Amino acid sequence: MAELITTYAKNINTEPGNIEKRVLEVMSKDKLEYYDSLISENGDFQVWRNLSGLRTGLVSWYPFKESASVLEIGAGFGALTGMLCDRVETVVATEKSYVRAEALCKRFDNKTNLKVYVGDLSDIQFEQKFDYVILTGLLERIGSGSGKLELYSDYIKKVSEYLKEDGLFLISVENRFGLKYFCGAKEPHTNHAFDGIRGYRRGTKGRCFSRDEINSVVHNAGLDYSRFYYPLPDYIFPQLIYSDEYLPDKNLKERLIPYYLQNNSLIANEKELYDDVVANKVFPFLANSFLVECGKKKPQGNRALYSAISTDRGYRHSFATTVMDSTKGRYVSKRPLFAEGRDNAHKLYENIKDLENHGITTVPHRMEGDTVVVDYIDLPTLSNYLKDLIRKDTVKFESIIDRLYDNILKASEITGEDETLGPILRKAYMELIPLNAFYDEKKDEIIYFDQEFVRENCPAKYVLFRAIHYIYCFTPNADSYYPKEKLVERYGMQDSWEHFHEEEQEFLNRIRNHRMYAQFYRWADVNEKNIDNNINKLRSEEEKIADYVVSDKMKKIWRTELAILDEVDRICKKYNLTYYFVHGSLLGAVRHNGFIPWDDDLDIAMKRKDYDKFLELAAKELEEKYVLQTPGSEPKMYWGGFSRIRDKNTTAIEQRDVCREGVQGIWIDILPLDVYSSDEKKLEKQNKLLHRIGDKLYKSIYADKKINYRKLQEKLYNAQTMNNGGTAENLAFFTWGGKHRPLPAKDFAEVEMHDFEGRKVPLPIGYKDILFISLGKDYMKYPPVSERKPKHNGIFDPFVPYTEYQKLLLDTFKGAEGKKIILFGSGMMFEDYMEKYGSKYRPDFIVDNDENKWDRKRMGIDIRRPEAILDIPKEKRHLIICSYYYREISEQLDKMGITDYKVYVQKIEWILKTEAERK
Repeated sequence: MAELITTYAKNINTEPGNIEKRVLEVMSKDKLEYYDSLISENGDFQVWRNLSGLRTGLVSWYPFKESASVLEIGAGFGALTGMLCDRVETVVATEKSYVRAEALCKRFDNKTNLKVYVGDLSDIQFEQKFDYVILTGLLERIGSGSGKLELYSDYIKKVSEYLKEDGLFLISVENRFGLKYFCGAKEPHTNHAFDGIRGYRRGTKGRCFSRDEINSVVHNAGLDYSRFYYPLPDYIFPQLIYSDEYLPDKNLKERLIPYYLQNNSLIANEKELYDDVVANKVFPFLANSFLVECGKKKPQGNRALYSAISTDRGYRHSFATTVMDSTKGRYVSKRPLFAEGRDNAHKLYENIKDLENHGITTVPHRMEGDTVVVDYIDLPTLSNYLKDLIRKDTVKFESIIDRLYDNILKASEITGEDETLGPILRKAYMELIPLNAFYDEKKDEIIYFDQEFVRENCPAKYVLFRAIHYIYCFTPNADSYYPKEKLVERYGMQDSWEHFHEEEQEFLNRIRNHRMYAQFYRWADVNEKNIDNNINKLRSEEEKIADYVVSDKMKKIWRTELAILDEVDRICKKYNLTYYFVHGSLLGAVRHNGFIPWDDDLDIAMKRKDYDKFLELAAKELEEKYVLQTPGSEPKMYWGGFSRIRDKNTTAIEQRDVCREGVQGIWIDILPLDVYSSDEKKLEKQNKLLHRIGDKLYKSIYADKKINYRKLQEKLYNAQTMNNGGTAENLAFFTWGGKHRPLPAKDFAEVEMHDFEGRKVPLPIGYKDILFISLGKDYMKYPPVSERKPKHNGIFDPFVPYTEYQKLLLDTFKGAEGKKIILFGSGMMFEDYMEKYGSKYRPDFIVDNDENKWDRKRMGIDIRRPEAILDIPKEKRHLIICSYYYREISEQLDKMGITDYKVYVQKIEWILKTEAERK
């Protein structure tokens, strides 16, 4: 049994610390070597780190000499120790903590080749020297976070005294330049993103090393030989091990499951970046972890170049599939990691022989003890070959899929035919798919390997489904080259595809032990929405000005308005026209040297002569993306006595115009300055005309009164300009609804250039008097906090054209004739819809995300799952979102490939609230 040695221990402390208590609590529940079955729902990473069998993947593949002796320094609770005992003749483990050392001994008390020493390494006197010394994550803490590399070299040099002359270190460390850290994963020693990349400027108690740093540490310790392995996703829970002689290819993301203890700081998904990392040959620099094999002499004998470790598949199906290099060349060994998998290794070999007997071409396999040995073939996987082929030659792509299906049928006897599922095979080889095959282009031959999983009395098309499904999962934009739907139809799987998809999920759950490793898969779940939010935060220009938070959206609205202003300025300079900043924009320039923080538009003015000339010129001069709106150009929406220039690539829809047509992009207002008569009778007549005409215009648009809109606009123009001509003492803005306050004409005699958002803009020369007249003497003071808010209520989006909102919100039933009407949502808004439109536009069925409602009825209408939408061809359906959560449903539909839908507007206020909350 394992031996616990306390001879060299000083001041033994039997009181466990916090981490030790948590680990011991799990260990107290049962006597096991690995505790994965007990910690499936345990969110404590330290428990997983110490007790999960996933840890063994770090060196379970390594070609240890069977007669070897191993010194494992800082063994903890024995995450690697038991596996080492199964691989070599002698294992000596050291641990400073008596609590951990004792627990380690009890955990592996059946290992007769294990000795556990308690105490500091420098105090222990060993009876032997060792073939291997293993340091797992220990070097990172040796120097207490110091950046002086000599501290770590000195430690390695001291420990090398325990090695035999031809012995080897296996040192695992995290790479501070690991790709996951560039993606925003938190540095393990500081728990802050980017700390390692930035060189630990805030200090650290432990540190990760770059490749050059750890290489320097090793060589400065007097070790002339070093070789790097790259465990992925890291050295703690490794799944793939690469080396410089065997670097990853572009199928890496198909086999890798990265994980993050906290993913709230991610700004990218590392899995999606590996193709570019590999293609640009920077993988060794960006690998998340290093496992460094080093020593005084280069080792002789077989070397491992690469290994895929399937520790997550349970004891029966856990293998290390390793590419080995020997004097006779390369070969592949597939070795069971646990005793329970030995029978499965032999079954895998039998499967290959059975396939060969059925005329299927396979890579040559042989058995050596309980290990399957496979010839190494330097060919691309069929999966990688098809990724390129689908872009270049869809005819050949089709023919290879045909051959895949032929091989699936050829591999077994057909025992029957199902009307929906197709031919039933006596033995279906589940991995006769591109991921488990090579392609020899010269011979035009598919060569299969690694056929572990077999299912009896299984539909042949299920295996074909797996082949097609994973081609499209791992080939970017595959549908744009060859639509998957064509293959589904080609093989008659329209009615069985969804069934196979559900079956595949269950199959993966079993094979990958999703239940046992539930917590690990939670860590592996990357929330793309969070990543998008973090990116938006980094892009955000949000800023606090005058105790008011100016949002990123507001900043981008301002930027759009300034771009429009630049266009106005260009035209005015070209034709010698004068404009002035007025209203809130004038106050912003004077008080803030820019926008008022809570102001959402930009106001400029021109004297009538320049104003009319500008309107005439702007219609011809404006860039294509801008549109000029004059009082007479928008009969369904626009009614004021001034003009606007809008950006057609953006959205600015005021509340009253949410369900109206017309160009509704972000704008700037251009107001005319007309003569303010000193004759009170003329002024009174003018005011009455303006208000009467304004009322009629408003009703003609928003109350649907049948009035001659264009004639009214002419009358409005005449009323505004009725006192123009000659010299004027005062000017005014005679826009309907405004206060017709007289402003001294002398104040507009010239312009004065003033700072505004980093540029110079023209203010009226008498801007101080104008502000005093308009706002009073305290115009430089800020209003109360309660009054600091934008004046326009509506939908504002500087990124999306207004037409996209109009498609959603306007003409709910346009094009619905002769189509099946589907409502998404069965709540209170559905009731409102049915009351208003249920008789004329009755839904054929409803879909809802609440599975408790599926297969029930509401008001006599079937409620189905969202996927039911896809059962109706696009050209035959009319989908209407009928829910307050229309934005979330829109995202869901977009992911389903559904872009043809409308949004039912029950209350405009709900739409405005939702859009206001969007970042």
